[in-house]
Amino acid sequence: MLWRWPLVLARLSKKLPPLKGAASFWQVFSIALVVIGVTLGIFSAVRTGSILVAAGGALYAYVSYTTSLTKRTIELLIPIGVTLLLFVVSLTLPHAK
Repeated sequence: MLWRWPLVLARLSKKLPPLKGAASFWQVFSIALVVIGVTLGIFSAVRTGSILVAAGGALYAYVSYTTSLTKRTIELLIPIGVTLLLFVVSLTLPHAK
């Protein structure tokens, strides 16, 4: 059943009307991932929380890059690099619970 969630989210994003000057569905989704990750990290699951923070940060950087009018590569590479390093650190945490 979990494999169907991306399809459900894609359908939801198509049904939502675009708001002028507001954040897109994927930006809100990435911020929600970061908030959930920080909350999980605070209370118990450090590894899962940091993986969610890395995924949310990378998604937000990618969406911001694709929607910006001026596309400078460094604005994509540095945030993606930082989130990849956070992901690697989260996988190498000893006994993270």
